[in-house]
Amino acid sequence: MNASIAAPLHPRVRAMPLRSLLLGWSVAVAVLIASGSVWSIAHGGGDWRVFVAAGSLAGSRALLDPPQAWQSFFYLPGAAWALVPFAHLPPSLSFVMNAVFMLACAAAAGVVASRTNALPRTTTVAMFVLWSPVVYAATIIGQNAPFGLLLAQLSIAGMATRSVALTAIPIGLLLYKPTYALPFIGLLVLRGRRRELGVVGGIALGWFLLGVPAAGGDWAWPAAWLRLIARFASGDLGVNGAFAIGLPGLLARAGLGATATIGIIALVAVAVAVALRRATAIEAGSAACLAGLALSPHAWAYDAVLALPMIGFAAARLSEPARTRFLLAVALAGPLFFLSPLLHVDPLAAIVVGGTLAWLALRLRPATAAIG
Repeated sequence: MNASIAAPLHPRVRAMPLRSLLLGWSVAVAVLIASGSVWSIAHGGGDWRVFVAAGSLAGSRALLDPPQAWQSFFYLPGAAWALVPFAHLPPSLSFVMNAVFMLACAAAAGVVASRTNALPRTTTVAMFVLWSPVVYAATIIGQNAPFGLLLAQLSIAGMATRSVALTAIPIGLLLYKPTYALPFIGLLVLRGRRRELGVVGGIALGWFLLGVPAAGGDWAWPAAWLRLIARFASGDLGVNGAFAIGLPGLLARAGLGATATIGIIALVAVAVAVALRRATAIEAGSAACLAGLALSPHAWAYDAVLALPMIGFAAARLSEPARTRFLLAVALAGPLFFLSPLLHVDPLAAIVVGGTLAWLALRLRPATAAIG
């Protein structure tokens, strides 16, 4: 028999059919989800109407004391200034503009991730743009998680190159939604990155100053903002609890007491802190992004977009065809969150919480073995 015929196929060649399946599945599901945008626009655009309302209320005290409950804006008040132009456009047009911008952010994040992790660009960009939570966030509910993804991925690239500006500026901008930024700030503290913390602190001051005129000249807006969040926190879990992907939400819905829940969260947080100190820069940034979701008291299905940096990092450590199999599994699991109301739990939690615990087991295993 001819030796060239008898020789086993190269791993990349064996992965080609799987890669075609991955792309075909991702495109089909993305198109199916995006087709729902027409229905979404006709029914108010999901969360987008809240952002449009924030743009219309920016500059008044009503931003933090809205006339109607559905207008509650839980982001930093200064972020509402970016939404002012959308408040003067037809809702359908502004919704589409946001969707296009968010998908562009996801694509840009994929480009950055491919460079940072040395992954094939086409595969990475396709994964970032076409993953179900990304398309859902952009085209169904008008959320901004893909923008947060881009900032997070840029910061990870900055950590990899030890660039103070590229690390810190995206984290500072991520403060528009503090739950996205806090895991990175914690990482900077753990790794003693004082210059980066100084830059983030300067940007945080900028957010405070922007918030004063946004809240109608209220210099005490942080107190009003916290009251607004506290007022709706418990109700938010009651309404969106089926889509919770973080440990606090999962444990609360399981009926675990507050003391036990806090104890478990604290234990996981300590383990994450120890693991982050031992990890390389790229791994630490990617893991902080994922663990931040797992520990967040406010993490829903669309926030799973922030799991992509760790997914990219993990994929880069696999050879073909295992890499494509892994990405295919992630792509297949993506749309399962639509079954959350029936299952009473979000399957994406397996990726977020399960992925965090798996990473901890791998990262802390040498220490565990040494103790044993």
